[in-house]
Amino acid sequence: MSQKPTWTKENAHHYAVELAGRRVDLQYEQSGFQSGWAVYAGDRLIERCAELMQARGLALRLATAGA
Repeated sequence: MSQKPTWTKENAHHYAVELAGRRVDLQYEQSGFQSGWAVYAGDRLIERCAELMQARGLALRLATAGA
């Protein structure tokens, strides 16, 4: 049986995906015209994305890498 990633909504500005012990967080960060979604693996910033769907795709790829 294959494992499926689990998405959680912490609040309106914070989501997370987990799979096989790996957790990736998406945090909306407001900073004027540069506001957007930051993707974190642990405490490490991986990338900033303008759109939520772009950030979700990246988070899913990171969580499933090597699974």
